[in-house]
Amino acid sequence: MPTENRNAKKTKAQQFVDGMIRHRGIEFAKLGMMVEVDGDLGTIVGMNSSANLDVQFANQLQYGKHTHNCHPTWNVKYFDAQGKIIAQFDDCKCVFRPIAEAA
Repeated sequence: MPTENRNAKKTKAQQFVDGMIRHRGIEFAKLGMMVEVDGDLGTIVGMNSSANLDVQFANQLQYGKHTHNCHPTWNVKYFDAQGKIIAQFDDCKCVFRPIAEAA
């Protein structure tokens, strides 16, 4: 019985996606994705132990170079690689999001 698949290490990107699905039910968020949090643009660089997003904001004069703890559904817009908005949450309520694919 091959054990290669069971013991294969997941990439940081796959661990992020798996964690967001498991803890927050958000399957579309990806590392490196652009987001707008409460009106400020940033990039998702990770997920913390609270299953919140670690975001590095574009405006480093205002926010500094460090990452910020951001709730994934509090006043957040998610953008695809072309800059098109694909999901939006206002005050933790979903305005719209991609339709989840059936497993």
